Parts: sequence; C-alpha cells; structure tokens
Amino acid sequence: MNHEVSRRRLLGAAAGAVAAGVSVTTLGAGAARAEPGHPGGGDPGGDLGAADPGQLRVLPGDGRYETLSQGFNQRWTSEPAYIQLVTDDRSAVAAVREALDRGLRPTVRSGGHCYEDFVENTGGAILDMSTMTGVRRTADKYGRPAYCVESGASIWEMYTELFRRYDVAVPAGSCYSVGAGGHVCGGGYGVLNRRDGLTVDHLTQVDVVTVRDGRAEVTRAHRADPAGSDTAHLFWAHTGGGGGNFGVVLRYYFSEELPRPPARVWLSSIAWPWADILKRPEDFTRLMQNFGEFFAAHSGPGEQLYDKLFSILKLTHKTNGNIALFSQWVGDDPAPLDAYLEAMESGLTTRATVQTDAAGGLYLPYPDRRRQMPWLQATQTLNGSGANQRGKYKSAYHRKPFSDHNIAATWTWLTKDNPGVDMTQTLVQIDSYGCRVNAVRPCDTAVPQRDSIAKLQYQTYWTVPAQDQAHLDFLQGFYQDVYAETGGVPEVSDPAHDLGTDGAYVNYPDVDLGIATDPAPRYPRLYYKDNYPRLQQAKRIWDPWNVFHHKQSVVG
Repeated sequence: MNHEVSRRRLLGAAAGAVAAGVSVTTLGAGAARAEPGHPGGGDPGGDLGAADPGQLRVLPGDGRYETLSQGFNQRWTSEPAYIQLVTDDRSAVAAVREALDRGLRPTVRSGGHCYEDFVENTGGAILDMSTMTGVRRTADKYGRPAYCVESGASIWEMYTELFRRYDVAVPAGSCYSVGAGGHVCGGGYGVLNRRDGLTVDHLTQVDVVTVRDGRAEVTRAHRADPAGSDTAHLFWAHTGGGGGNFGVVLRYYFSEELPRPPARVWLSSIAWPWADILKRPEDFTRLMQNFGEFFAAHSGPGEQLYDKLFSILKLTHKTNGNIALFSQWVGDDPAPLDAYLEAMESGLTTRATVQTDAAGGLYLPYPDRRRQMPWLQATQTLNGSGANQRGKYKSAYHRKPFSDHNIAATWTWLTKDNPGVDMTQTLVQIDSYGCRVNAVRPCDTAVPQRDSIAKLQYQTYWTVPAQDQAHLDFLQGFYQDVYAETGGVPEVSDPAHDLGTDGAYVNYPDVDLGIATDPAPRYPRLYYKDNYPRLQQAKRIWDPWNVFHHKQSVVG
C-alpha cells in the first residue's frame, strides 16, 4: 500500500486521541518472530481451528459489535472501525500490522474491566484477546518449567485450571471476570497477597507483540534476561507498569514454584447497621481506628501469624443500610480470626449483626459469623465483580493508621445527603495489605508501594446516565477532602516525607489525577513513584513511536 497515505490516515486517526499525547509514524510490514516447537514460543498460529477467519473481524452491523465494542463499565462506549478477535501469535502480529498500515490506532482488550476509557476507540481497531484463554504447564524460553496463562483468560479460568490440574495458585484478584492481560501487568493483588505476595512477584516471562524498527513481532522477555538488556527492561515494565503502554500481551509465564492454595479457609461476614452507627458517630471513628491499628501492627514482611488473614472493610454510604467487614482466614484453627474480629469490635457500643444489604457487590448473611469451606468455593463466594453498571473509582495506599482528618472526612461524606441521587452503591473499600508484599524492594518490580498496610478503593455505581455528573462530583469531593492534608491526593512517601499515604494503584486508573498532555500530571508520581524514569526508558526502547497509548500512558 502507499505508506505516505497510510501515514496521513494514522496521524488523522490519532488526532482524536491527542489527549493521550500521541505521536505516531507509519510502520513497514514486519514478520512475526514465532518459533514453532521452541520452549516458550507460544502458538505461532498455523491453524485457526474451526473458526472462519472472516468471523474473527467484527464490523458495524454485526450482532456482536455493540457487545464487543464496550467493556464492563457502561459509561464507556465507542464506535471502532472494527474489533479483531485475536487467536494466536500470528493473528496478533497481523492485527497490529494491519491496523497501522490502515492508519488506525490499536487498543487492546482482555477482560474489559478497565475503569477508564483507555480501550474505547472510535474510528480505531480494538484487538480483543478474549479467545486466548489457555492455561497450562509448559516451558519458558530457557526451557525451564513454568505455568503459562494467556492474556484473554479470566482470573477465574486461571484459578480453576491451575488448581484442578496442578494444585497451585497465582495470588491474583477476587473479581474473577477480570482478564489476566491487564490485571497482571498492573501488578495484581488479591485475597492471598498477604501470604504469597503480588501476582507479579511470581512472574518469570511475558510474550508481547512489540513494534520497533518498523516491525511488528513477538518478543519474549524473561526475568533472567541479562541485566540492562532491552528485553530485561521490557519484562520489568510488565511487573506493574500497567496495560496499553508497550505492546500486545499474549501470555504470561509464572514460576514453577507457585504456592499451593489452602485446602480450606474460613470466611467471616459481620456488619453494623447504619441506623445505629448514625446515633453513635464515635463507633465509626473507633472502627476505622481499630482496622488501621491492627494492620499497622500485623503487616510487616516478617509477620508469621496474620499473614494468613485478608480482610475488607466496606464503608458504605448511609443509604446502603449497613457497613460490612469480610475476612478470609487460612488455617484450621479459627481462634486467630476470632481474636481479630474481637479487635475490630473493641470499644464499639454498636454490636455487629448479620449483613442485611449488599456492600460493594458482596452479600454474605452469615448468622454464625464465620464458616469453613474449600478454598475454591470461598474464592467464588468472594467474587466482587457485580453487575455491569456505570462506575467511577479512585484509590490510595496507606502506610499508617488513618489520621483523625481521614476519619472525619470519611464520616462527613458517607453521611452527606445527595437528594435525587442513588447513593446506595457508593463506598470506600479498605483492603488489608502488606506482609509478603512488603518483603520485596520497591525497585525489584515496577510496583513501588512496598510498605503499605492497606489499599483503599473509592467506588460509586449507578445505572441512570443523567446521574453521571452527580456521582463524579461526589466521589471527587470525597477523595479530595479525605486527602486535604496532602494536597487532595494520597501523596507519596519518601525518605524526606514520612507520610501516612503512598500514592495510588495503576489498575484503578483515575483521570482526575491528570492525563499525559497535562503540563504536570500527578499520575506518574502517584502510580510509579521513583520507578517512572525506568518505565520511560522501556517506552523509548520498545514503543518509540507511541503506537500503544491512552490518556494515562507512560510517556517516553
């Protein structure tokens, strides 16, 4: 084709994405670097199976188009030129090459759970990885045993296959419809992270379609690649750098020494009625203090008892009906779990009851407060994916117990009236953190937050588009007020600033933290801290033309 025409088309298409800091140049055709039969070589794609290749391109007018052009968050819709279903290495390389030759911006979707509109792509090409769901034991590029998870696999598919076939588990998220593609490269964490570390702490290799020197090809980057090599930078960038920055992830490889999941766990669910808490504001204060103080005392890298505990405190808006605390304990003896629950209730006049209302997608009305069940069943029970709705999210890492101001501002906003707006699904979720996560140095992976005790997610969900702005304004005001002491955001800590907070989580993106074209966006510092310059270096090496980009991209 005429590449000058292609270049004009690509730049024209990119104009609609200027907010992401686009600078795109046309690319020549490149051959896929696939190695049939080579360890860690993936599937070079010689056979598409029974699928008609024509059925893998979804165009406007196709009955699948509306569904495949949007993700989980119903706020985001777009009208791409087409959605290309990727089935293997060869089709992935061809899809990238064709999009660029046609002057179309490529974006990549795995499970469709991106919180912001980073994949939505009017006029461009969405590369859908959802048919690549393989999970297997294989060998990496050095011939070493490894567990391979393709990027289209959901977390649930990853859990069930690894558990049933091999009795191992990747410590990953609890929302099991999330795709591995974006979850892993953002760091990945979940219910077993205090015991087993982050998802990327077990990552050994990533296979990526990269575009460099005018070629689209498969690059395999390994943890053991020579220090300072280009592939070493690419591997490291996928240990927390976030999705949509460096290429199209095909598959991840995890260490052959993955942890075994527990045979059985205890699940606990208790709640406090808002009707009673509103009469005793001091109980709300004490509950937040209890949670922060407990995990400040039991989240160090050497913790030997409560590394087996994961707990989520869901502080809902008063219109929800109840505040809820969910916990998972790994161990046959529930006594440490009972002691933890007693610590949470210490000093409260309001007594815990059975949960009466769903909180943040979870509803576990346990009259017996706790019950034991098989691990996989518990994992399914704790799924918090919820229904497809409209949503907005924010996040924060906390290193210390909550300050008096944090608590007072949280109370103010969760008890604030918002007439005419459904606030029953507005909350801040406080997840316990630390222990084995904190045993890794901040520079060893792209995830720099390695001494936190809690990770917070501010969430609000609704179904009526007319309420969009009211929910966005509420959550932004809530967040800014809680962190007013540090400029309206959970500012990062460093040797000179020993703060209670330490930034935000890249897998919970929030464009209120700035976008790539802002003069001084906050997101690079809050997501990546001192690791951002190395991510920029990886970007310059592996995507010098900024082919893969979105509003909060790594900017080389």
